Amino acid sequence: MDDIRQVVPIENLERIEWLRYALNTAATIPIISNWKGLYDFANKQKILGICEPSRYNIKIERDVLIRWIAVTQQIKNRSYFLNQRTTELYQMLGKAGFRCCILKGQGNAEMYPDPLMRMPGDIDVWIDADEQSICNYVKSVFPDAEESFKHIKFPVFPDVPVDIHQTPLKFRHPILQRRLQRWIAVNKEEQFRHIVRLTGTELDIVVPTMRFNAVYQLGHILTHLFDEGVGLRHLVDYFYVLKNLEGITDSEKKQIKSDWKYLGLSRLASAIMWIENEILGLPEHLQLEIPNEHLGRKILNDVLEGGNFGKYSQRQKNVGRGRINKRTATLRRLLGLYPYFPGETVFRLLARTSLVIKTDWKNLI
Repeated sequence: MDDIRQVVPIENLERIEWLRYALNTAATIPIISNWKGLYDFANKQKILGICEPSRYNIKIERDVLIRWIAVTQQIKNRSYFLNQRTTELYQMLGKAGFRCCILKGQGNAEMYPDPLMRMPGDIDVWIDADEQSICNYVKSVFPDAEESFKHIKFPVFPDVPVDIHQTPLKFRHPILQRRLQRWIAVNKEEQFRHIVRLTGTELDIVVPTMRFNAVYQLGHILTHLFDEGVGLRHLVDYFYVLKNLEGITDSEKKQIKSDWKYLGLSRLASAIMWIENEILGLPEHLQLEIPNEHLGRKILNDVLEGGNFGKYSQRQKNVGRGRINKRTATLRRLLGLYPYFPGETVFRLLARTSLVIKTDWKNLI
């Protein structure tokens, strides 16, 4: 706890201590002087459910507690509803002839002590098909569906956003991108055989294994670090990914570390390990990489300032102030990450300036 006091800004100290306690209730319960501030913080980071205080024997302002309990019930209802929608989507795509795997989101929630307490978002689904086949299918139903570098929108539900991925993850760096897709291909079949049943549903679906998530979701954190931003919900998800690796063999740990290195994720892994251990209380024996406090602090500060997906950061506020401010904010963001992730930064800059380098990257791997 003393380590937290040395690195967390004073205005967020109680809030982080409470989150750490909620994730590790064997610890000493912290004293909270501003429950309204804690509520606002948890809402900003989309972790209201896991921070909800009514299950603890504590004193809290009645109006804050009632509001928190009401919102928590809404979170549970929404989580249950998204589980139903997820199974509907899974069945729909199956009938269309596609194998699919549900990524992040509702699959992550099943790692939590109470799966319905994770604040849900959209549905991300990985379809085992080539990009053109997926695009043709989506466009046949929704001709104006939006496409991006990462996914294609599938607005099949009026109340839940759905993103379809031909591959779970993409990097801009061409060498690392080729390695990543090779790694995904090697591990694909295991993922499409990993069956779970979401809370409150009656249909088995497919989600990635924890070992796959230890690599894939770290790469996902990297992409959000470059894009909108990383929030505490991302880090709490990854906390439970690591906790669910309890009991894996030394050989499996070695393979995860080898995969991180192969995909250029080792530096990020070391920073995230510092946050997970020093800030969120992950047991030391679950650390798979030597912690990097310097980069860990930088990422933590960004997380605490920006909230979920960096929505509250000054950088995001500048994005809404015209094209020049948006480009300037993006450029500053990329240049700030260059010392830590030079390769990915360079190729993101090239992508943003529409420069295309035609090189036989196959021979460089």
